[in-house]
Order: sequence, then structure tokens, then C-alpha cells
Amino acid sequence: MLGGLLALISAATFAWTNAAVRRGVRSGTVTQATSLSIPTGGPIFFAALLLTGRPGVIFDLPRVSVIVFAVVGVTHFCFGRYCNYRALNAIGTNLAGPVMQFNLVVSLAIAIVFLGETLTGLRIVGILLIVAGPAIVSRDRAPKKPVAAAAGFAPRLVEGYLFAFLAALFYGASPPLVRFAANGQGLAAALAGGVIASLSATAFTGLTLFFPGRWRDLRAVNREAAKWFMTSGMMVYVSQIFAYMAVSIAPVTVTAPIIALNNVFRIHLSRWLNPEHEVFGPKILVGTVVSFLGVVVISLSLDALPLPAFMAPLLAWRWP
Repeated sequence: MLGGLLALISAATFAWTNAAVRRGVRSGTVTQATSLSIPTGGPIFFAALLLTGRPGVIFDLPRVSVIVFAVVGVTHFCFGRYCNYRALNAIGTNLAGPVMQFNLVVSLAIAIVFLGETLTGLRIVGILLIVAGPAIVSRDRAPKKPVAAAAGFAPRLVEGYLFAFLAALFYGASPPLVRFAANGQGLAAALAGGVIASLSATAFTGLTLFFPGRWRDLRAVNREAAKWFMTSGMMVYVSQIFAYMAVSIAPVTVTAPIIALNNVFRIHLSRWLNPEHEVFGPKILVGTVVSFLGVVVISLSLDALPLPAFMAPLLAWRWP
């Protein structure tokens, strides 16, 4: 149950980062967003590790865990974040969200094939409900007035869908890789891995500043965009702290679907921060309720449910 709660907090806080970046890229660039947001991670993860009282665990991690955490830092924080921000800039949250939901499929596939986890009938029902939420929301695309006319926003569909799919691949691979690297050593080990991941991402970002034009682009960021990029960067690492803790104590087949709820949360936050750059309707409430019902279902234990005799075997079925 604790793992599910941590995953839910991760989903809610991660949603803020997407809405904040969407606000920032209205006056800034995607490369500015990634370059400014990534370096905030090291201090935040290290502060969380200090609170556990076990900062020395970072030196006890096996070499393979260190390597995996470093790889996750670059692929998730650098590549995944860039693709995510690029998709948000091109098509907005409502259109990118359903494509980003594919990260759940990637997480579950890796967890089942490489970590030996299993899906039960009850978990499958919960996953379907969670996935159905963003699907319902994404079908409500009838704004009161045309978005393009209201704010000059014309979605770039090919670019947006391509980068949303790539972001889903990078993000989807992270939960099972983090669970593997944590190696059953608990919350402190996961947070130590977060320190390694964020520092490796920061080092990679620093190297990219030597690319032609990158340093000049970063220096040209305006104050308004920088504010949103920095707050987004800090909050995304808070989200990752909860995500790392969740997958360190609970199966990926439970935590990954709940973390995927960020696609519903960020639509609500976008309505608040970017009302003229997104479209909204009454189905948002329905989609949210359906997804939360899925979280409840996936967190339940069969032993605690008064099920009819004919349903118990179906919900207890396991695969593979």
C-alpha cells in the first residue's frame, strides 16, 4: 500500500512539471528548459538521502547498480525529458498525454520479461481503468472557441506525436531499471541511485553546452521562462524521489500504472496554468474518476475483497 501511495504522489508532482514547462516554452525554448532544469536534481536527491540517515549507502551499491543508475539518469532525465518537452511544445498536453501513456506498456513488458514479475487479473482490471482515464479525456477536444484563434496555437502533429512516443520509451524503461539497480536494498539505496542518476544527467548536460549555439541559446533565456523551467526542474526531482522510493519497495506492475496517472493530473494543472493553450471539457472529470478507481483496484488485495465465488479465480489468475 505504501508503494502505491508513493507512486500516486509521484504522479501528482510530475504533472506539475509538465504544466510548468508548457507555460515556460511559450516564451523560451526546449533546450533552455532541459539545460536549466536538470542540474537542480543532485542537491535535491542528496538532501533526501541525508534525511534517511544513511548517506554512506551510496558507496555500498554494486558496480552494476551504479552503472544502471547512471544510464537511467542520462536516458530519463536528458533524452526523455527533452522529448517530453518537445512534444508538449508541439502539440500540448491533451494530445501528447494519450501517446505518453505507452510508457506503461514499456514498463510492464520489461518488468515481466527481465524482472520476472507477474500480472494478476485484478491488476489487469486496474491497469485498464487507469489507461481508460486519459483515453476518455483525450476524446473531449471541443473548446468553446478555436484554440488557434484564441492564442495563435497551431499543433505540429508529426513532430509532437514522434517525440511523445520517444519520451514514452525512455520514461517507460526507467521504473524497472531503477527497481533492478536498487537490488532490494530499500529506500536509501534508491535515493542514492537518484543522486548518481541526477549527477550523471548534469554532467551530460554540461557536455552538450559545448555544442555550437547551445551556450548562446541558454544565455538568451528570459526571466519569465527561466522561472518556470527552474521550478519545473525542482519539482520533477521531488517526483522522482517518490518514484524511486515506490519502485524500490513495490512491484513495477503496481507502481508503473499509478505513476502513469500523471497524464490525468497534468491536464487539470494545464487548465489552470495554460487555459488558452489547451482544450478542456466535461469528460475530464469522468476520466479522472475512472483512473482513480483503477488506482484503488490495483492497490487492493484479493484477500480483503468479498468476491463472489465465480470471480475469485478470474481476478487471481496470473500471467505469465
